[in-house]
Amino acid sequence: MRLSLIFLILSCQCLAAKLLINTFDMTAYLFTETGREQFTARCPADMKLIDVIVDLYEPVNLIVNYIPMPDVPLLISNQGFTVGTKLADIVVPEEMFLKLSEMVRSGEKVELLVDRYPIEIYPDRIKVVEPVSKEKIEFFLSHFFEKVPRVSGIGEYSLQRTDSYQLAVSCFPGLGGVVMAIFQDEPFELTFTGNDKQTTGLCLALPPGQHTLEIVSLNDATRLTLNFPEWEIRFESNDVELGTVCEETFLFPSGLQSDERFLYPGRCVALHFSDKQLVVHDLHVKDTMPPKLTMNVRWLDSMCQIQMDAEDFSAFENFLYVDGQKMNMQRGVLTLSSKRHLLIGVAEDVFGNVAYTVRVLERLTGIAVFPQERVINIGGFRFFSPYLRWQLFDAPSFEVKVNERTLQIEKSR
Repeated sequence: MRLSLIFLILSCQCLAAKLLINTFDMTAYLFTETGREQFTARCPADMKLIDVIVDLYEPVNLIVNYIPMPDVPLLISNQGFTVGTKLADIVVPEEMFLKLSEMVRSGEKVELLVDRYPIEIYPDRIKVVEPVSKEKIEFFLSHFFEKVPRVSGIGEYSLQRTDSYQLAVSCFPGLGGVVMAIFQDEPFELTFTGNDKQTTGLCLALPPGQHTLEIVSLNDATRLTLNFPEWEIRFESNDVELGTVCEETFLFPSGLQSDERFLYPGRCVALHFSDKQLVVHDLHVKDTMPPKLTMNVRWLDSMCQIQMDAEDFSAFENFLYVDGQKMNMQRGVLTLSSKRHLLIGVAEDVFGNVAYTVRVLERLTGIAVFPQERVINIGGFRFFSPYLRWQLFDAPSFEVKVNERTLQIEKSR
């Protein structure tokens, strides 16, 4: 933690001051916490540097003169480049060198940026002279503007903001209306004055009635006379079943369309306009219907295949009871030993609506013996046998043809 704090302090010191030199026109800028200073510097036209000024060299008096040493003070960067008033990699004016020297003496590190930015900044416009990347333009302009103007490439860009907008008026019969500004570029606040009241913003909502409104922007003012009709407002409250479709052509502020189902329980507001009358419907969407439940069963010798299907517009659970015992299954195969069973399927939604389906399973098995071999037709299959064995499931009777004669086999009750 202590080490992180030291690095944070050092980072703040490095960013406390910045010397930016544009080799395009040799314009230099010193950015500090108190402001910005502009001056002219000299350096190689192709220099490109990101560095930090970290030290100040001052001339020393030597007894011997055969050791060549600079006889003027110089500022030294971390990469060994020099800044001075003469005989340096970067030459700056005397007063600026003194200011930079004081900053370094006080322990402040100065960030040094040297690059070519073919950009000219004027009080009313920005001019890009040569092709340059958008990122480089934004980086250079970020030093001069709190909000970087939109500049994409070569050309001139005005810094004068103009009133470029249109007014749109929307009327809602019986409720009033809205005056809204649609801007071509960046939005800005307007001043709305009307009904002895002044409001600032991008739009204004007004109640029914006649209004005289003045809208003031940066450079002009617009005066409007608006009349929003007053309609009788009637409120109605109705219950709606969840999952149904609205039969009327209503306007839903929530965005629901008239041909869509009510899929969520709760309250829903709908508007209806008729004969200069606004009807506000307070719809209570409720789930009062039980789930739709079906149960199919089929014998497989001594086993029974069961499948329950349920559907509802609310969350639900379904259960199966076999002879009064609750089974944790909705579909599967059960082994049933006895010949008679009671199956009960239950589906219950979160609102307590319950659906039931009941099946009584009887497996009746019999055998008939004829005095001689007979032709037996069962479901289109022909058999020659003196014996007929049958099994009935879930149906009251079954038809079998024996020698072209139809026999009706029924359950005994």
